[in-house]
Order: sequence, then C-alpha cells, then structure tokens
Amino acid sequence: MQLTTREAEKIFTKLKVEAVKSTHHVRGFVTYNGVRLLPVHYSNGHKDMPGNVPKRFAKSLNLSLTEFAELKRCTMSRDDYFDIQIERGLIPLSLAKVDGASET
Repeated sequence: MQLTTREAEKIFTKLKVEAVKSTHHVRGFVTYNGVRLLPVHYSNGHKDMPGNVPKRFAKSLNLSLTEFAELKRCTMSRDDYFDIQIERGLIPLSLAKVDGASET
C-alpha cells in the first residue's frame, strides 16, 4: 500500500486532526468531543512514503489496513471512523453522544 503526503493531508483534514507543522513533520492529535485520542504524524514532502509508513500510519489511527484503505479512498466518513473507535472501546461510551451519533 502506498501513501502520499497529499493523501495524509486529506486524512488529517477529514478527521479534523489538531495539527502543528514543523520543518520536517506534521504532527497532531485525533480528537473527539475535545478529548485527544491518538497522536498521529507524517513527513513533509511530495513523494510516496516508504512501504512501512502507511502501515504505521494506519496503526496510529487504530485501523486495519482494509479500513485505512477505505479512509484513504474517502469511502469512510469521519462519523464511520469514530463509530469504529467506539466499537473498539477507544472512545468510552460516557464520551460518546447519548443518541449514539458520532461527533460531526
């Protein structure tokens, strides 16, 4: 699986990651209802990232490679992503919205 910097930027935007750019990397946190859940980062540049980076990026988002491919292809919404995290117990039910809907 390949991942470009542009695709990583799109994922950051879709998930509304609180990002901070530095000289070599973009770092941030996936947040849900104002709570920081997962630290994520990627390297600046215009090339495909090396082979192991997409796997690590997927792991940092707590996704399988199949789920990550869906997120990358834009077939997974932000709500879908957070529903997966709620199912996996990363987001406590007390933090999830009462009506069962994810944060938008």
